[in-house]
Amino acid sequence: MKRITSLAAAAAALLALAGCDQKTSDDLKQKVETTAEKAKEAADRGIEKAKPKVEELIDKTKQAAKDAEPKLKEMGEKAKEVSQDAFEKGKELTDSAAEKLKEATGDASPEPATPTPTP
Repeated sequence: MKRITSLAAAAAALLALAGCDQKTSDDLKQKVETTAEKAKEAADRGIEKAKPKVEELIDKTKQAAKDAEPKLKEMGEKAKEVSQDAFEKGKELTDSAAEKLKEATGDASPEPATPTPTP
């Protein structure tokens, strides 16, 4: 009987402790939820505050791109012309080198051998 009473007392203590743990857990959960909600609200306020500045930066970036477009097109045309000029010069140099090589090999070609009579 003594043993049953001890077990009942232990069970009652465990139930009380479990109830206390549940209350502590609920309190902690509530604190975490409150803190998370406050953090979310602060983040939302920060985002709302930053939106006008972000929109302004986006508009400035778009305008800068529009302003740069003509200059970039002009630079592209110049690059195209320079490339074409370089191609033409390279072609002229290649043709000239080929002509000089042709002349040099034509002048240096050996005369056909005359057959020597055999006795």
